[in-house]
Amino acid sequence: MIDQATGMKPGERYSVENVERAHQFPGFFQDGKYYLGAELLTAVGWLEGTKFLYDSLDAQGEPVFPDRVAGTIEGMKLVLIDGTALQLSKIPASATLAPTADNLEQAPEPAQPAAPTPLKGPLRGKVVVITGASSGIGRAAAHAFACTGARLVLAARDEQALFDVLDECTDCGTDAVAIVTDVTRSDQVQALATQAAEFGHGRIDIWVNNAGVGAVGNFEQTPLQAHEQVIQTDLIGYLRGAYVALPYFKAQRSGILINTLSLGSWIAQPYAAAYSASKFGLRGLTEALRGELTEFPDIHVCDIYPAVMDTPGFRDGGNYTGHALTPPGPIYDPQQVARAMVASAISPRAHTTVGTAARLAHLASYLVPRLALVTGWLTRRALNRSPSAQITSGNLFEPTNDRRSVEGGWKSSNGNMTLWVVAAAVGVIAGLAATRSPRRRR
Repeated sequence: MIDQATGMKPGERYSVENVERAHQFPGFFQDGKYYLGAELLTAVGWLEGTKFLYDSLDAQGEPVFPDRVAGTIEGMKLVLIDGTALQLSKIPASATLAPTADNLEQAPEPAQPAAPTPLKGPLRGKVVVITGASSGIGRAAAHAFACTGARLVLAARDEQALFDVLDECTDCGTDAVAIVTDVTRSDQVQALATQAAEFGHGRIDIWVNNAGVGAVGNFEQTPLQAHEQVIQTDLIGYLRGAYVALPYFKAQRSGILINTLSLGSWIAQPYAAAYSASKFGLRGLTEALRGELTEFPDIHVCDIYPAVMDTPGFRDGGNYTGHALTPPGPIYDPQQVARAMVASAISPRAHTTVGTAARLAHLASYLVPRLALVTGWLTRRALNRSPSAQITSGNLFEPTNDRRSVEGGWKSSNGNMTLWVVAAAVGVIAGLAATRSPRRRR
């Protein structure tokens, strides 16, 4: 029997038809309740008569609609409290029910969707928190996880850029929320976890520690506050993320913590001392956490070690050198790191290295104990040859005004050539190390 007030029939499903606002209501109504998807049969909205209550939070953790009253439904039309009218339409049974054994042979081949269908992805329904989601690797990761069926909690300092990413992800059909967060603030990281758990109905399944900043310059000529801010973000920010995520993981006895490290976790970076301290420290942090979590076999700590990526980091970071900064090649696509993160979320691995150059750097760190002396000389030489540039703190203490994006525009056609040069250099170094070892023993 059709409900005379709402126009909906028991047992049927109804979706919001208006495309301009549909990303706010990606699920369906059925039997007086509102669900996010067929695979996520936990109601996030309810009908009380014709009144529609929708449990959705904004970036500050406040209800999107006062008292959670989104509007009313009458005659197959959802009228929001701001007066916007959204039409409801019945979802055909063929779109939600699998063919039976009797009609399986006659059923036509299903049409291929124009875009990925997140509700059928390998991480469908999993709640994924990503810090540093406004640009670079974090933004690429948000896009990658959105196409796996995950429910995203996107965090960063730049509110406008964060909501741009939110729109990009919800266009994929996934459910997501943006929460403005500064990982150098313990209270904000705690609030992020609390709101993420509310969004996940008590669960957080995957936490990606990714927010990062950098400062390049002679150690004593770089302000102490800049060094401290790098460590607060790149090391203690990760510690804060782990600190608030692990209680949820332990309560549900499962979870995945993914940390973005760097090839700089193996090779010290002269003229970026605080960055090196942070990345070396992260190796110790993650190993210590693994040691504590041995009684929880379904809680994993996964490290991602990227090579140099084509992100805005070199453009936006603090520059106290007085020279223009250009990342050393080879430079890789940040989408590779995003895919590695998704792979770790699906099948956890303790360590994942992204980019051949990172693997070679890892090898060189074992073969050449004094490699930092070589990298220091090379960095100093490159800086002295670089054009003059204004000293700036970049995005260390607040987001920049530049347009946020995944790529930084650094990739060039000489990447492969640089890779072969790096490979040859490591080969020569390895040979020298091998020939010198016997002499020392004599």
